[in-house]
Amino acid sequence: MAFRVYFLRVQTWCWCTCLQRRWRGISVSFANRTCIRNHQQCKVAVVDVMAGAGVLLQWVGAGTSPVDWCEDNYTVTPHIAEFVNTVSNVLFLVIPGACMRLWDSYAQHVSRGIHVVWVFFTIVGISSAYFHATLSLLGQLLDELSILWLLMVSYALFTPVHFRPRFLQANRRMYYLAVSLLAILITGSAFVQPAINCYALFGVGSPAIAMLTVQVRRASDPAVKRLGMVTLSGLALAATAWVGDHILCTVLRAIDLAILHGLWHILIFFSSYNTQVLFCYFHAIQEVPEKKPTLRYWPNRWWGLPYVYCQSSRHDKTP
Repeated sequence: MAFRVYFLRVQTWCWCTCLQRRWRGISVSFANRTCIRNHQQCKVAVVDVMAGAGVLLQWVGAGTSPVDWCEDNYTVTPHIAEFVNTVSNVLFLVIPGACMRLWDSYAQHVSRGIHVVWVFFTIVGISSAYFHATLSLLGQLLDELSILWLLMVSYALFTPVHFRPRFLQANRRMYYLAVSLLAILITGSAFVQPAINCYALFGVGSPAIAMLTVQVRRASDPAVKRLGMVTLSGLALAATAWVGDHILCTVLRAIDLAILHGLWHILIFFSSYNTQVLFCYFHAIQEVPEKKPTLRYWPNRWWGLPYVYCQSSRHDKTP
């Protein structure tokens, strides 16, 4: 309807321009020919604009994504498609930025790239919230590609050396380049069949879970083993919630409890955060053992956020 109104407005502008020429004393026959020509040009221009707008709407229009989760749409507010799935991303927006101070010693002595990882956590939260609020194809791709690049950045920065391909273990730059090229290749493939991207991401994340399992088994520190078991259990629960949102959707809607995907957001945030903490710890043990990296919790070990602390006189007051 909006495009039709716009089309009529342009038509009116064209004819009004022709009438003005008539009023200025231009001959009637010449004015008529000019009006007809202008009118045809205007119609072509409007059709081009409408075609371009149609392509744009295929990306940003509400409901243009082939993916729709179990939660009923627009039940809480007419402005948000999946309310629970949208607001459950708040942890990605708040905690990574708030906990950066905890990682000062790690950034100073091991890798400043850890702050890049927390920025990607925030981008994931923003993209996921936008996707679930609109169910647009653009939102879906932003959500999935931000997760992909978060994983690839983590792989590049914190994969233990013994897990890397042998021909790349001694050359860190070549390893970074290989991971970057792989990330670009997967990014391009995401546009081919967007409906299967969410399943493909599980494949991209599987090596991290396998490496984490091996490292936790090898760890001698009881605190590391405990956090590892909590993390792996959280990942299993998160995957169960994600799958349950698919296969139990009819039942969940019948009992008005279609919130498993929102629960997935909460579980996967804490599990992903803990996974990143453990990989950072293993990386620090390998790279800077002299800094005696240890797991700490803020505000306390019973319900606080874990982080890796590297000993240094300049950072003795780190929370």
